[in-house]
Order: sequence, then C-alpha cells, then structure tokens
Amino acid sequence: MPLIKDQTYTWRQILKETGADGKPPYYLLHSARQIVASCLTPDLNPDAPAVILAGDTPQRREYADLFCAQGGTIPVCVKSADRWLCCGQFKLQRASTDPAELQDHSARAKRSDVYKILFLEEVPTAQANV
Repeated sequence: MPLIKDQTYTWRQILKETGADGKPPYYLLHSARQIVASCLTPDLNPDAPAVILAGDTPQRREYADLFCAQGGTIPVCVKSADRWLCCGQFKLQRASTDPAELQDHSARAKRSDVYKILFLEEVPTAQANV
C-alpha cells in the first residue's frame, strides 16, 4: 500500500510501506539502488517538501545524483513531532549546484554542508507512477 498524502506514519511503517532497506542516507530512502521515498526534517530542509538540501558527504552526494538520474515520483514525508507526515508524491523538477543558490539556501537553513539543491514538484496521485 502506498503512503497516503496527509497521513502520518512511524519510521517503521514508512520502511515497511516503501520497501526501503533503512540504511543511510535516510533523507533518500532506497531499496538496492532505487530511491523509494524521501524523509526530511524541517531543521535541515526548511523548504521541505518542495526543496531537498543534499548534504556534502560521499554517500549523500551519491544518492542525490542517483535520484536526479532515476526519474519518476516518490512519496515525500516531513518530520512532525514523533511521526512523519506524507506530503504527497513528488518528482524532480530540477537540481542545482549554482553557487548563488547554494549560498542562499544554505544560509536560510543555517547549514554549511549543502552539495546540491533538489527542487521538487508535487504530482497528483492519479498521475504518479508509484
């Protein structure tokens, strides 16, 4: 059963419903080398679910690039208290490593480790290829 927009889930429920392996990086949940969902915290991603700030470690870079290459839609969840709110199905609109955009988004998030910005757009559930 897919994750449903406006419903909240526990971490375990998200892993079960998406088939994710539960291994890092946690912001882009995956099964093997397929991104199956995104789970974002507002402190690291203040514009979530529309914007993902991918961190600058080898593993986070790898999965951000993998997501950019794979296409399709994924459910995006945002942390709310002790649960995760499903915000709907999203697809990549564009990605940026533009220094000015990185500086702007990094400053607003109070982060110095942003490698790439992933701009997402919501896809109505009927059109999502889940």
